[in-house]
This record gives sequence, C-alpha cells and structure tokens, in this order.
Amino acid sequence: MGKLVTILTRTLGRPCLADAAACVAAQTYRPIEWLVVDASGRGVDVPPAGDVPVRVVSSGEPMLRSRAGNFGFDHAQGSRIAVLDDDDLLLPRYVEQISRGLDERPDVLVGYCDVRVETDRPDVTGLYAFEYSELMLLRRNLFPPNGGLFDMSLVRDHGVRYDLALDWFDDWDLWLQMSAHTSFLHVRETLAVYRLGLSTSGVWHHNSPDADPVLRTHEGIVRGRYASRRAALESSYEALKARAREVTGAGRLPEAAALWSQAHAVLPHDPEPVVAYAEIALAAGDAEAARAAIENGLALMPDEAYLHRALAALLHRGGDEDGARRALAVAERCATGAMRNETG
Repeated sequence: MGKLVTILTRTLGRPCLADAAACVAAQTYRPIEWLVVDASGRGVDVPPAGDVPVRVVSSGEPMLRSRAGNFGFDHAQGSRIAVLDDDDLLLPRYVEQISRGLDERPDVLVGYCDVRVETDRPDVTGLYAFEYSELMLLRRNLFPPNGGLFDMSLVRDHGVRYDLALDWFDDWDLWLQMSAHTSFLHVRETLAVYRLGLSTSGVWHHNSPDADPVLRTHEGIVRGRYASRRAALESSYEALKARAREVTGAGRLPEAAALWSQAHAVLPHDPEPVVAYAEIALAAGDAEAARAAIENGLALMPDEAYLHRALAALLHRGGDEDGARRALAVAERCATGAMRNETG
C-alpha cells in the first residue's frame, strides 16, 4: 500500500465544491483522504467523494486563505498533501503519477505537474508547464496551488507554513519556503486544471492598471523577502554565462559546451544557453545535435522569437529555404505578440 495522501480543500461552501468532490472521488490512487476546511465557520454542506473518506474541520469562525491552509495542515493525516481549492480540479491520475515520481526520487519532497488554465472564454486558455529551477521560481511562480504535491515533513519538521500576512501570492511564498529544503520534481504531464473563470482573487491580472493595489503590495512582499537569495543566484548565473562566453571565444568548444549545458540546467527557460550550445554543435560539424538543441528549447519556450530565428538560420544553412521562411514568420508573430504584451 502506498503512502496516505491528503487532499486539502479550503471552502466557503460554493456550488463548485461538488466538482472538487467528484475529482477527488475519481483519483486512481489509494489511500487518500479529503480534508475540507470550512473557512466560513458557519458549516458547509460537503458532497461525498465516492469511497474516499471525507473529514470536515472548522475553527468555528471565518478564516482567510492562509489561516485556513495552516488549519488544514494541522489536521492533515497524510504523509503527503495536495491543496485543491474548491474552484479547481485534479485529473484522475494526478495523485498516482506525482506520487510515483516522488517514490522514485526519495531525495525530493515536492512534485508538480503541468496545469491547464481554463478561463470564462473557451477560446482563451493557457498552460503552466515550466521546468524546475530555483532561480526561475525566485523570479515567478511556476504553478498554481493545485499543481503541487508535497511531503508533510516540510510542514511538520521544517516549519513551512502559509504566511498569515498574505492574502495573495501565499502559494508562491509557500513553494519558495520549500525550495530552501528540497529540489522539485516536474512531472511532465497535464494533471490539473486551474479554473480562472471561477476565481475571484484577480491575481491573474495583478499587473493590470486597474488591479487591486493590495495584489501588488503582496507580490512585493514576496519578492522583497527573497530578494537577497535571488540576487545571489542571479549573480552566480551571470558569472557562469560570462565564463561560458569567454571559453567559447577562446575556441575551447568541449569545455564551452559543458558550461552552456550547466547554464541551461540552472535556468532552462533562458534561450541564450540553448542557442550557444547549438552554435557549438554546428561548429563541431554536428547539425543534427544543433537542431535537436533548438527544438528542445522550443518545446520549453514555444513563443521565444530568438529560438525561432536560430532555427531559421539553421534551416537556411542546411538548404531548407521553405522551412527557414516558416520559422522566420513564426519568429515575427512571437516578437509581435511579445511587444503587444509589453505595451498592452
């Protein structure tokens, strides 16, 4: 039998709680428990979750998100825990797949999956699908609350808790606390759904001119809290790339390739190491390895114009003019989209 997994849901009793119950019941993994925190303090009607045991806990008074989360941590019985807000979903193999990954990596205490974003417009969707990097996590949140499954030792032994001063970005702060104790395992499969259309937080639009100023304040708190750690990693990373450029310029290609590979491991979503490695492969006469590097980079950064231009140059060099033109056209669309996002 596997480890007991707690699925924790904080709720005020909205109708969408029934959807959460259904996705808990549909999990292919056992044993699990569904722990429902009554954040209203007035009592909530909790639907059954199939054969999954359901426990409802309450402090008897209203609780905001962070306090309700910590209250749930204190009552969880599982060895691992996932946080499922009542407006989000877990796909049936969520617990099974991430648990399997963590079982195979006992040195890692957090696993996370790709998360599909659903909005109130069927034609507008998104996907959280970031490779793990501590530096990347310090720059931005990599997945929403229901993306991660983590070992309760982080809470019980290391004191990881939700910050009661945060009403927003509390999950990002939680992941950052955890990252001081463990690496994260990325399970490259879409196993959860973040239903933005049902969210009432507004956090997705925190950079909009009309966003609640408290959103920006709380984001600033999190960024400021980890600023020194982020700055140290940024400095180390830039020094690594500077060394890689120096070695490349000196013509020591095997050493340069190793350094650029190291840089890519530190920050997988930076296109510079990808292109630099591909150029070294080309210089060594291995066009196949160069193309594989760029295509792997595009799998991580499909909207990165720089990578599409690098692919176009590679195709042109190989005589594929039609392919090069298509790649350049995609690069132009990506660049236009990026400019629109920056100015809009």
